[in-house]
Amino acid sequence: MSNRGDMHFPVVINGLDYLHSSVSSLAGEPGGRALKYAVLHLQFAAETLFKARLELHDAALVWVKPQKFDERLHRRGGFNSVGTKDALERLRDTVKIPNPIDPENSALKALVDLRNRLTHFGATDTAVAVEARAIPVLDLLLTFIDEELLPHAQDGAAAGARELMETIRPLVGQIRGLVDHRLGPLGENLGPASGHTLRCLSCGHFAALVTPGNSGVRPVGCLLCGKAYDDIAEVVDAYGVESFYEAISEGGEPPAYECAECSTGQPCVVPVQTADAPDGQVLLCLVGAHPLGGICASCQRAADLDLDGMCSDCLDVRYAKF
Repeated sequence: MSNRGDMHFPVVINGLDYLHSSVSSLAGEPGGRALKYAVLHLQFAAETLFKARLELHDAALVWVKPQKFDERLHRRGGFNSVGTKDALERLRDTVKIPNPIDPENSALKALVDLRNRLTHFGATDTAVAVEARAIPVLDLLLTFIDEELLPHAQDGAAAGARELMETIRPLVGQIRGLVDHRLGPLGENLGPASGHTLRCLSCGHFAALVTPGNSGVRPVGCLLCGKAYDDIAEVVDAYGVESFYEAISEGGEPPAYECAECSTGQPCVVPVQTADAPDGQVLLCLVGAHPLGGICASCQRAADLDLDGMCSDCLDVRYAKF
């Protein structure tokens, strides 16, 4: 019996696998051969992922002539499929996705042109020029994946897609051109938010923004690689220094504290590094997106402490006795 693994690439996984190959080639200081495959696989990724989203809506939309759709031929790949431009038009006009990509997007067209030169004629260009074509498309794809593919992926492909994206996100932080492309324009916005911007645990950059209030949105999301958390408990699990079990059974530090200022009634304050304090630890409330002075000696909640090391609630209780 052979020990080799079988080839199994459902369409969403196939597109993400192309993307993983492209991002791996772009990370660090890529040479000429790496750049060639970064371009080829990025174009394959774009076209495959756009078609994957069409198929999630209606498999017939992947066909040049949807009215001729045949399930048997579709499974065999025995049909002519749409190109990138037509796929984007159908995503916009038929699927009606909320944030469609312009079918005439100049970055996508430039990448296709470069891909065609590489495929049919060969190409000579500088590393900077190649990256300048690849980075904007990678930026588009990362947003498209997080907004349109992962939320709609189905069955076994959904778990596989999320798992594969977790291997891609750390590589994103190693692509200098993408870091500049994504974070550069956000500099003015990130500056005032540096006190509640965390180091992303996926890509390693200080780009994971805590959203105050969290009403209807994810509490933490990375502006660079797109890593996000669904709720406060998930952020606590990721950023907490210990587990609740260890804290109770072994006397360790709890991974999170309640916030006496916000009175949420749930653990939502974690000791973290922020863009303001990259080498230290700040007690940060994930609900109010604000730092706290310490842990109340009386109630063990995080708070802006008074001179007695107590929160205002406990201080009021103390003086109410007199």
